Amino acid sequence: MKPVHFLAASVMFAGNVCALEPIYDADSSAGRTTQYSHGPVNSVSVQTSSAHYIAAFISTNGQASCTSAALFEEAGTTLIAQLQVSENKAVYGGVDAGFEALPKVLKLTCHDSERSFLVHHKVPAAPTIHYERTLKFANWQPAGNRSPGYFAHVTVAPQLAINTSVADGQCHIVEFNATGPKLFNGAAQISGIHSDYFSQSTQTDYHAYSASLIYGIKCSNAGGTTLLVDEWHVAEASQSGSLSTRYY
Repeated sequence: MKPVHFLAASVMFAGNVCALEPIYDADSSAGRTTQYSHGPVNSVSVQTSSAHYIAAFISTNGQASCTSAALFEEAGTTLIAQLQVSENKAVYGGVDAGFEALPKVLKLTCHDSERSFLVHHKVPAAPTIHYERTLKFANWQPAGNRSPGYFAHVTVAPQLAINTSVADGQCHIVEFNATGPKLFNGAAQISGIHSDYFSQSTQTDYHAYSASLIYGIKCSNAGGTTLLVDEWHVAEASQSGSLSTRYY
């Protein structure tokens, strides 16, 4: 939750000079919710964790109204998406792919009985996940009558760096076909993560019948969700893995 301050200014829109008083975040960081001490808006609270769609609740003062909204890159000069305003209570809209890694700002045009305002709310870039790992497969168990051969012990030595750009970031391990390694210092999930590094070795199992191990690292904030998938093909003679990353 962040306080804000405001500053009067004149801004040119569509060839007309319009006296808009900009209201900015007082701090330098993005977040899910901003509370305002001046102007027509009490608060803005982003409800989504999507890089390709944003929805936020807005709370206005008295008879104030917000008539338009748009999402810009952080410097405020490049329009990313024009948004809809619903019943003076919410803003929402789609966001094209290609902007996931950029910090952004939500701008609301709002009015009270005397003045017009441009209210700003910072939206973080989707989290970044940098991951390198070494897997050690040991203690091969030969195939039985009804079971395939498999490695009894699999150890993951990770080098995992995460940056969610906010204080309330969330991360967890996604189990696709196995329990997966507990990469967050022995835990499968972590809350309130801003930026951190993890390197504690841990155990994992894998799916012996498909001879594969597939797990993911998923992190989210108000600006989006990032999923890194680690997929391994496991045989007695060789084991190979590949990493892929997608934004949601």
